[in-house]
Amino acid sequence: MPPEERDVDQAVEEFLEGRPRAKELAELRRALETRAEGLKAALGRAQDPAEQDRLRKELQVAERQIAALEREELITEFVEDSVRATVSWSQLKPEEDAQ
Repeated sequence: MPPEERDVDQAVEEFLEGRPRAKELAELRRALETRAEGLKAALGRAQDPAEQDRLRKELQVAERQIAALEREELITEFVEDSVRATVSWSQLKPEEDAQ
């Protein structure tokens, strides 16, 4: 990785303060979507009303988590892009000498 990219990546990491990157959030979201699909399939096969109720509740929780991860992913991606743009801009146009 060239030094400039390393600087940008480091600035993004510092700005996020240990929170997951957009790419990581997308992976988590995809995993939850897979889990939700499994819950839907299990719900379609379930015969017991109590089991159906439990699966519906789990599915609702998963869907809320997916929606929250989608929002967080979009926000984080925006933040990452903004930091990248700011750092890249500052590297292209150094600040003027202090007067």
